[in-house]
Amino acid sequence: MLLLVITTVVFAVIVFMMPKHITSLEIYTTSLFAIVLQLITDTYLEFKYRLYWYFSPDVNFLTLWVIFWIYPAASTIFLNFYPRTKSKLHKIKYILGWSIFALFFEWLAVQTGFFIHNGWRLWYSVPIYPVLFLILILNWTLICKLMFKLYPDKI
Repeated sequence: MLLLVITTVVFAVIVFMMPKHITSLEIYTTSLFAIVLQLITDTYLEFKYRLYWYFSPDVNFLTLWVIFWIYPAASTIFLNFYPRTKSKLHKIKYILGWSIFALFFEWLAVQTGFFIHNGWRLWYSVPIYPVLFLILILNWTLICKLMFKLYPDKI
């Protein structure tokens, strides 16, 4: 529980204090996407196959807090600082850095009882995190293209 509180406070401070490099609309739409992606994933891996859960195997407020606050905040921070105009190598390093952070956070969450593995193994997440970050980037790229198409003189 302490990790959830610390993560919430740290992410809130970062999200609200960071200089914004993405628009409010980008934050809103990518946050909704992150929530939907997590809900779909958890529907199968957590609730159908019982491979993991947050805090307890039942649906609870803490699980919803993780899905509706932690994941959108993390995706907002990730995309806000994504080096869009840098080289491919820089982008790959950024994604790998975030993937390592996510793996460490998952490990820490397991150690503290925030996240319980029940058949899931940490090494399963190794290829998953880079793919998830790429999906977030692709979704964000699509949003930016749609915004430019709708509002070419405002972007």
